[in-house]
Amino acid sequence: MKKNFKYIIACILPLALLSTSCNKLLEVTPKYIYTTKQIYDNDLLADSVVLALYGKFATMQNDLSLSTGFSSDEFRPGINNFNEGYTFMYNYNLNPFSGFTNSYWGTCYSVIGIANAMEEGVAQSIGMTQAGKNEVLGQAKFMRALNYYFLINLYGEVPLVLTSNYKEERMKPRMATSTVYHQIVKDLEDASTLLRDQYQGERVRANKWAALALLSRVCLFTKEWQKAEQSATQVIAQQQLYSLGQLDTQDGTKVMDIFLKNNPEQILQLWNSLGSSIGGYTLGTFTGFAVTEDENGLLQAFEADDKRKDNYTKLEESTTSYMNYKYRSNGEDGMPNNEYTSVLRLSEQYLNRAEARLQLGDPSALEDVNILRKRAGLQAISNSMPKEQALKAIIHERRVELCFEWADRWCTLKRLGIADAVMSKAKPDTWKSYAQLFPIPTTEIQNNRLLNQNPGYTN
Repeated sequence: MKKNFKYIIACILPLALLSTSCNKLLEVTPKYIYTTKQIYDNDLLADSVVLALYGKFATMQNDLSLSTGFSSDEFRPGINNFNEGYTFMYNYNLNPFSGFTNSYWGTCYSVIGIANAMEEGVAQSIGMTQAGKNEVLGQAKFMRALNYYFLINLYGEVPLVLTSNYKEERMKPRMATSTVYHQIVKDLEDASTLLRDQYQGERVRANKWAALALLSRVCLFTKEWQKAEQSATQVIAQQQLYSLGQLDTQDGTKVMDIFLKNNPEQILQLWNSLGSSIGGYTLGTFTGFAVTEDENGLLQAFEADDKRKDNYTKLEESTTSYMNYKYRSNGEDGMPNNEYTSVLRLSEQYLNRAEARLQLGDPSALEDVNILRKRAGLQAISNSMPKEQALKAIIHERRVELCFEWADRWCTLKRLGIADAVMSKAKPDTWKSYAQLFPIPTTEIQNNRLLNQNPGYTN
């Protein structure tokens, strides 16, 4: 992966594609700039666009988890809080000019723009092998689906842009979320047939199972329970690739390995070159990010004997606050980077399948939850509990297992329609129901008269 970045620098096209406003290459093309035809003339050059695609998406890997952690009931400002933007997220003092919320819109559509151009480039290519075309097209569809998933969960209805034709796409209206979800599902199903079963080295690119893993999650949102169950089952069945990692042992003989690079629990990770992932932002003396500790907070959600409390959170003595401890590398000088940021991991698939099976009336639904509880040192819960109680148990397990990870808590609260009930208790003085959606950036509304602002915000 690191070697591959050498030819990203030598290839200007992927960098040019990162601009949301550029819809074609420069008219003047010096010898070190490739045309669209040239970039898709062979598999190696086309692969550089895939790297650019992931590089652009990776710019969200820290802020998205942190921002939505503040918006939900996971994080609160620490005593050394130094960024008022996160405080705005915590108190819902957002506006359409906010750099925090605006950046997600711009980044997601930039990634989608690259993906659309990749799809078109592959279709026109006469020099790529069929295997190369499948890989590039599968990556494009997977990343387009992932970024539309975040867009509709952060902003609600959004324009559905599927080509790189800027003149035609720039004035599109917001589409119903059901329409966007339909495209997401289609892209993921396509990607699962195009992408390879195995990894090409490290687990830093989507494969067939990553596409199915994300499809399983998305189908919980669309209430396609059978498809969610089947997708998760296919991933879990790949025992030669995936198995649950370990938590710290009490005697200290073993340490948690779940978030180490290329751990078998990881389905997709983001490569980090700086020696730190989200942990570098949420640990240390000067941190501004503390885990919620009140009666409705995350810390109190862990059961008394849950090993995840000490594995996923840690008391920072200098601030007397608990911090995110899933990622433990702070990027210290000279320290090796042994962590990559998790995007999809096996434990979620057990939770996805449990919820889908519960909705399908499968009496064994909670067995998947008990697999995770056993790893956490907890007693199994009974399969005989009523459906409503069982769903609460699954959502509780999701909260403590997937805390701090890619807005999962924030999206789950809204998906289940319980955001108002939960957040009005967590933040009775500041919660605003309309804050479930971020404001549409003012610049986007100014540039596209067909866009309208989300309720509660003024341009």
